[in-house]
Amino acid sequence: MDRRVFAALALLACTTVAGCGGAANSSTQIVKPPDVVLYARPVTRSVTDHEEFPGRTEAIMSVQVTSRVSGYLNQVYFQDGQQVEKGAVLFQIDPRPFQADLDRAKAANLQAEAHAKRLNNEFQRAKVLYDRGMSISREEYDRYSFDNAEAAASVGTAKANFDLADLNLEFTRVVAPIGGRLGRRLVDPGNLVKADDTPLVTIVSQDPIYVYFDVHEQAMLKIRRMINEGRVKAKSEHEVPIELCLSDERDFQHRGMVDFTDNRVDLSTGTLRFRARLDNPKGMFTPGLFVRVKLPIGDPHPALMVREEAVTSDQGQKKVFVVRRSLKDGQPAFFEDKTGKPILDRDGKPIPKFAHTTVNVGTLGVLIDGYREVSEGVKPDDLVVVSGLQKLRKDAPVTAREFNSDSDALPEPKTAASGTPRTTVGEPPQPPKDGRADTSAADLKSRGSNAPHAASTPSPSEAGGAGGDRERRSQAH
Repeated sequence: MDRRVFAALALLACTTVAGCGGAANSSTQIVKPPDVVLYARPVTRSVTDHEEFPGRTEAIMSVQVTSRVSGYLNQVYFQDGQQVEKGAVLFQIDPRPFQADLDRAKAANLQAEAHAKRLNNEFQRAKVLYDRGMSISREEYDRYSFDNAEAAASVGTAKANFDLADLNLEFTRVVAPIGGRLGRRLVDPGNLVKADDTPLVTIVSQDPIYVYFDVHEQAMLKIRRMINEGRVKAKSEHEVPIELCLSDERDFQHRGMVDFTDNRVDLSTGTLRFRARLDNPKGMFTPGLFVRVKLPIGDPHPALMVREEAVTSDQGQKKVFVVRRSLKDGQPAFFEDKTGKPILDRDGKPIPKFAHTTVNVGTLGVLIDGYREVSEGVKPDDLVVVSGLQKLRKDAPVTAREFNSDSDALPEPKTAASGTPRTTVGEPPQPPKDGRADTSAADLKSRGSNAPHAASTPSPSEAGGAGGDRERRSQAH
């Protein structure tokens, strides 16, 4: 009987010790660090309203080079893609048949001149005899006169044939009609070239260059009203300045001037074709390139702007998140543990608590250097969240710090191509997917996170020895 009682007491003691150990372990769990977001204050800038349109570049002059005479191609004098000046020789067609034609025409011209000279002499003698009334009738005089006129006309025909033969010989050397960049040659030496039919090569001018883009009716009418009211320094929409950028550029760093608008609106699209002219001294623009055109349609005015990354969309409305310091008894609030003590960050300072609200920013305006113009809702002193938007939950406080452009990188705006924005560099590590916080202080330190962490009780391995066990038992009880 005594043995059974002793065994029961021993079992009860083991159960008590195990319970105390579990309580001690639960009391040493590290508090989950609060979520950290980055904020930035709005900026005020002077902006000009504008519209962006897609456009295409076109050469001011484009020529498909063909031969003026038929013959076999002898030689090519250029490399594919070469830049040439106007008048440069491009091809040589076999000139021998044309040289023979020239020689024949030259001989025929000499023959006609000699024949005309003989008949002219006969006419002059007949004229003298006829004037003296000596042994020549009127009929004979007229014959000499008309034979002389026919001979003079034959000389003109022979001279024209000679000039044509000389011109055809010159056409055997195909030259560049304009200066510009050549394409690839379309005919190799040895092939037959037909006059005005066989394309040999294309050549396009490079500098300056045209940009064509289509403007919708509203923008076109607004520009015209501004010109009529004298708010734009231009006599017509033909003198409106534009800015444009290439497909791989973010900034509109190229300048041009509208020099032509079509004479009617396209009924199928409701747009008016604009053409701008811009210099291309470095040859950056090639005909056929896609460009983005910025067309100013307003006056410069001060505008409040927030970072593009801060703008979100909710049921078609554009919004931003604004954080403000939470208050407790009229004083700034800090994060606290279960005992009411402030949670400290790495530097031993209390972690401030922030509340967040959603603000409707109305209609968005222009985008300049990563800042988007907003029309309402935001004040100059607001703290607008620019990173960590996914951490904001209803009625859940967060901590926040100001965005530092030198050390923090913002995620790219979400687009159809990029998908979900990447994680911002410098943000605190995210909790595991199961929702449990990482309970290892050493692991938090090894991650090198900039996020503040909660002050915690040392782990059993750090406390070590019986003294650590006694401390944990006292905390548990």
